[in-house]
Amino acid sequence: MKIAVFMGGTSTEREVSLKTGSAVLNSLIRQGYDAYGVDLTSENLVASFIENEYDLAFLSLHGGCGEDGRIQGLLDLLGKKYTGSKAAPSAVAMDKIITKRIADSLGIRIPKTYPNKEEIDKFPVVIKPSKEGSSMGLYICKNMEDAEVALENLSDRSVIIEEYIKGIELTAGILNGETLGVLKVIPHGGIYDYESKYAGGKTDYEYPAKVSKEIYENAMRNAKLIHDELKLSGASRSDFILSDDKIYFLEVNTCPGMTETSLLPKLASLKNYTFDDVVKKIISS
Repeated sequence: MKIAVFMGGTSTEREVSLKTGSAVLNSLIRQGYDAYGVDLTSENLVASFIENEYDLAFLSLHGGCGEDGRIQGLLDLLGKKYTGSKAAPSAVAMDKIITKRIADSLGIRIPKTYPNKEEIDKFPVVIKPSKEGSSMGLYICKNMEDAEVALENLSDRSVIIEEYIKGIELTAGILNGETLGVLKVIPHGGIYDYESKYAGGKTDYEYPAKVSKEIYENAMRNAKLIHDELKLSGASRSDFILSDDKIYFLEVNTCPGMTETSLLPKLASLKNYTFDDVVKKIISS
């Protein structure tokens, strides 16, 4: 079986995707797979999937065109097998607004969301793109002036406006339908932003998370509910905020990062899975 690892892409998360793809490719080669990497750019975004020879596309793409279902739809049209979730679930999960409505319908607690700035009744609020990850373009706004600046800076993108909940960040992983556990994120700067996620030494991680048994099980249950309701495949990771003994669902990632600082491999280690094990299990799905 020849495996092509597609990485890079055109989203704001390109650099993270390249790191994920490189780590996955190294793992595949280490395990003896016939694998090679493909760096996607705006020039070869479609052609690479058509012109390269492969039996399986390992998608190491984050955000934008890559995690939102468009690439998955192209591969479906080409009749090619690929890792991760299918086109429709990927598209739904990529939209934080739609995903939160689904979570709410399942009885999962979510932060209060405002349809527009005029509806904001309490500050601070969080304003961020509704279809991107890695905390790109995230603004914590203390007043209306801050909110207007954030909306102006994000005027070319769809955004979500929601209440800012101060608390502890938790994340729960699912791999091929199996709950992996819960991890606590402890950023040194107080906010788990892009730099905290990808610069070494900026964040501490506690896994398994030292929270009450009820909170721990609730986070895993909610992550599994989201994974199953959206009909996700392979790996997914759901993020939460714990505040006053209540957990709030933030978002689900259908192509979690697989870098040296990524959370999914850490969660998988709770089941004694190595990085190579995770890669192999993603392929098996």
